[in-house]
Amino acid sequence: MPQTIKATATIELPSNFKVVDTDQLGNGDSLIGKTWNMADLRDWLGNKSKGWIEDNILYNPKYSHEIQRMLDERLIIHHGKQGSPWKFKAYEMAKFIDKHWSEFNW
Repeated sequence: MPQTIKATATIELPSNFKVVDTDQLGNGDSLIGKTWNMADLRDWLGNKSKGWIEDNILYNPKYSHEIQRMLDERLIIHHGKQGSPWKFKAYEMAKFIDKHWSEFNW
């Protein structure tokens, strides 16, 4: 007959670690470390057009300071000329969108 021992242990975690419920982790589709192009951002926004994204978000004066900061920090990459591709750090752009979601002209 196998023997069973029940034990309780205390484990100290470093201050930068957190224990989270695995249900909060989602399905593994983390945005951390991912890069979006304009097509990816369009998908994230429910297939809004490139023009809509540029008019309502990227070139909207209301967000110009935040967008410029993201450009300066290279969270958004665009060379400023027409036809130049956009690149977005997915996690940071998703946070921006969530922050301003209710303000957009849907």
